[in-house]
Formats: sequence, structure tokens, C-alpha cells
Amino acid sequence: MADLRELLAACDNVLPGRGGESETIASQLQAVIDGLNGDERPDTYGEGEYLSAFEAEVAGMFGKEAGVFMPSGTMAQQIALRVWCDRTGRHTVAMHPTAHPEFAEHLGYQYLHGLKRLQFGSPEFAATRLLTAADFEALNVLPGAALLELPCRPLGGLLNSFDELVGMRDWLAQRSVPFHLDGARIWQCQHFYQKSLAEIGALFDSVYVSFYKDVGGLGGCMLMGPSDFIDECRIWQRRHGGNLVNQAAYYASARVRLGPALSQMARWVERAREVAAVLSAHPRVRVNPDPPHVNFFQVFVEGDAESLTVRHHDLARETGTFLFPRLSAASVPGFATTELHLWERAETFDLERLPAFLDALLA
Repeated sequence: MADLRELLAACDNVLPGRGGESETIASQLQAVIDGLNGDERPDTYGEGEYLSAFEAEVAGMFGKEAGVFMPSGTMAQQIALRVWCDRTGRHTVAMHPTAHPEFAEHLGYQYLHGLKRLQFGSPEFAATRLLTAADFEALNVLPGAALLELPCRPLGGLLNSFDELVGMRDWLAQRSVPFHLDGARIWQCQHFYQKSLAEIGALFDSVYVSFYKDVGGLGGCMLMGPSDFIDECRIWQRRHGGNLVNQAAYYASARVRLGPALSQMARWVERAREVAAVLSAHPRVRVNPDPPHVNFFQVFVEGDAESLTVRHHDLARETGTFLFPRLSAASVPGFATTELHLWERAETFDLERLPAFLDALLA
């Protein structure tokens, strides 16, 4: 990481990132302070005027009755699924095989809550595509809750059409199955759907959002839904050890950053499409999806991942252009892959230098 920071500092044409990777703790906290009036008071164990106002503000954006700030999405989503499954009396969850609780949390929903994931098909034919209402119909068993990630990061940020979302919602609602949204990156999706956050949120019984992935806050998230649901989730937050004495730095940074980030989100999505168009024009490069649905996408490059990573870093030192930290081997032999997430830095990236860089990289 130290070598990578040194390389980034030496480059003048960097594509990914926010531009603050080398910030000190003091500078990060100072940015929060600069965004405050100075009279805001911290919470005590989740109770405080400033925090409560922020929870109500974000919940209102999604058309939900209430919200609760939590330190992590892993905690929030496990709690949401547990509460819904307790209410339905069925401790099973219908979710994509690449859903975050399944592959990135050491199966915490199983070990901590005794929940089980229902399998879509045998084997997992759904692993490389988005779910549809037909997948739920084919379950042949009623789940205790359903979870959907928008956008789907493991599939390059793919999004269902809005009509497809309505179809899933209707199938679940007719059977009184709670529908939970993993909306860690939902902020990006308004551009694709041309819908408000409240219109998207109306399709789901509960919603989780992250405040660091796109918003750029120091950390933390919010879980939203009906008031009685959130009241119960607050109890589980304490059971999880997540009701800290105060989380002021986290929610203050989230509130300070949210407005500016939302004002830039559509530009980041458009920039992702511009960059993807240049990349995919090279005969040895593919992007997925093409064009991108949100402000990140997958890149596939012909060649060996390790050799291309070394070559990329050498060229970055020579030319000042930097595209990605590293490549890994793709599932298709002979290809390497990476993800590109585009934020503030992408807005000043010189696209005219990209074709020559690719030619040199893949010569």
C-alpha cells in the first residue's frame, strides 16, 4: 500500500478514487469540522437531536417512517433479516448467491441468527445473472424474507429494470414476504431509473444505505423502515454491541458529505460511460455492463494479470496515467479483470491520453 500511495502521488492523470487517499486523520476530521456550524451536540447511546434529525431526514428521502444509524452494514442487514424472519416465523432468506451476507460476512446471518439461504435452482444457475420474479416463483417454498442488492456489485453494477423490480415486489407482497433492499450504493441508481429515492424505496419494506462507499463519509450506515420495525432493530443493535456511547464523527461526516455527493452522482455515472466507451473501443478490452448502469463497472483485458499489473505500474511512472491498482485472473482463461469505481478524480481525468496508454499497455 505504501508503494501504491507513492505511485499515485507521482501521477498527474489518475482515474479511480476520491483524491484523498493520502489524507491524515487530522485532515479527515477537519473536513467534518469545516462542514458543521459548531453548535451541534453529540448523541449518547443513539439519542441526540442532531442524530435524530439526520435519521428522520434520510428516512424521509426514502419514504420510510423511521431510520436508525448503525456502525456497519453487516450489522444492519443481519438485524433486518432477523427481525423480518422472526415476524414471519420462517427463518429463511431468498437472496442472490453473490449477496453480501453470503460471500463477504463469513456467513454471519447463519452463525449469529440461525438463518438459512434458499437456493435459486440447482446448481446455482443464477450466480452470473440478476434475479427475476420467475426465480421467486420457482422456489416452491415461501421465504421468511427476501433481499435484493441494487446495484449488484458482483455483476459489475447491473440493475434490474424498474418493471422487473415491481414484479418481484408484487410477488412477495401478495405472499406477505418482507422485501429488504441492500442499497449500499443505491445513490447511483436514480440516474438509471429516472426515479426518486422515495419511488425506489417504496418497492421495499426496509432499506439499508452506506455512508462511505459513494457518499465518502468516515463510515456507518442507516437502516430504514416502519417505526415499530426500527424500534425492534434498535434492540438488536444493542445486542450486537453496536449501540456505541456516541458515533458523532461518523454520522456528522455522513451528513456533511451526503448533499455534495448526491449533487455529483449523475456526473459520475456519465463519466463512467465515457470512460467505458474508450476502454471498450480497444480490441483487447471488454467492459461489463456495456454501457455501465452506474458509476462502476468491470473491465476484462486480454493477457496475464500479474504481467499486466507490473506493466501498468511501470507505464504509470513513465506517463503519469493511472487506471487501477491491480488486475486479477478472470474466470475465462487468458483474461485479467478489475473493477473501476469513478468518483471525483475521474472528473479531471484526461480521456485523450487513454487510447495511447492502452496501446502501450497491451502492445
